[in-house]
Amino acid sequence: MNVLPVNVFKDSFKPIIELLNKNKIEYQMREERSGIFMASSSVIEIIVNASLWVSLASVIIAFIKAKNGREVTITTKDNQVIHATGLDSKQLENVLQNARNINAIDTGKE
Repeated sequence: MNVLPVNVFKDSFKPIIELLNKNKIEYQMREERSGIFMASSSVIEIIVNASLWVSLASVIIAFIKAKNGREVTITTKDNQVIHATGLDSKQLENVLQNARNINAIDTGKE
């Protein structure tokens, strides 16, 4: 089973989970062992399937637009880091199809 990891930081965990559920995107939580250094607070693994990209692009756009202080970066398989802010849905879909991982942060700033 292919998965796409989403590293969630600060206050981004709950909003991302709510948006994934609302858009019926399948995911699983990665078990983290204490004593292992993690930069993010949690990792959500999105189950990859052929129909995922449109829905996931919608989740990312909704997450960013819902509140100031939110940012999403996508690291591609060739190690390019792309900021999702300002991308339209189609552009985001294309980037996501080549994604290695996603980072979502909500700084809590309004």
